[in-house]
Amino acid sequence: MSSRSRMSEDVWLAERPRLLSLAYRILGSWHDAEDVVSQVWLRSADRTDVANAPAWLTTVTTRLAIDQGRRLKALREEYIGPWLPEPVATELLPEESAVQRESLHLGLLRLMEELSPEDRAVVVLREAFDVPYAEIADCVGKSLQACRQVVSRAKQRLPRVTHAPERDERLMAALVTALAAGDMAAAVELLSEGCVLWTDSGGATKAARRPVIGADKVARFLIGVSAAVPGSSADPVNVNGAPAFRLKWPGGTRIVVLEHDGENISGMQIHSNPHKLEFAL
Repeated sequence: MSSRSRMSEDVWLAERPRLLSLAYRILGSWHDAEDVVSQVWLRSADRTDVANAPAWLTTVTTRLAIDQGRRLKALREEYIGPWLPEPVATELLPEESAVQRESLHLGLLRLMEELSPEDRAVVVLREAFDVPYAEIADCVGKSLQACRQVVSRAKQRLPRVTHAPERDERLMAALVTALAAGDMAAAVELLSEGCVLWTDSGGATKAARRPVIGADKVARFLIGVSAAVPGSSADPVNVNGAPAFRLKWPGGTRIVVLEHDGENISGMQIHSNPHKLEFAL
């Protein structure tokens, strides 16, 4: 093997975690991110004319992820019930800075689904990886000014997620206690007035097929489900760099992720599609 080939392999192994993280942020699916990065590897295998390997790998990964994102967006229109980004156990994620890790929060990834694949790629490259606008423009085929506008609009629409593990854990523990006791008042007290609950099952498990909206309705739904499923248990886990909890029910395992407004629980994601929990359990 030539020194050029060995260097290419070394660069690939060093860059692969970053490429996975990039593709996952654009797609919201670790499984699809792995598929994209595998395609990048196949395309890079025969290349010996790349002057800047990291930049080339970033461009190819981004473009393939955008193409895959377009296909997935069409498929998700046929998905049964709400589609939520796949949770990934924090231990499986690449090492990143605290600022980068914020952009992996499932609450933010859920909101990112509102963006087109192209705009999502622009935001990810700029906000998560600090790629210069000129390089982003070349990567996605937009003008530099258009890329700046995409990021500006996204910042207005998407809240900045800050990590407060102790607060998250406190809210989770209090909610689990309230549900176990069937205490409606205590549960409502933890929820914001406009709290929204999404359940992602893809039709594989019994779940609400539409979002549940409002503190009273969410609390009533959760207490009703808890009462109807005796013998369940809740264990703390960490996904996407933030605390969550795993519900073990006779009918299967759920991952529950909380979104909050700084004080109360403003959103709740219940992930119960077993095909999307492979990397979280």
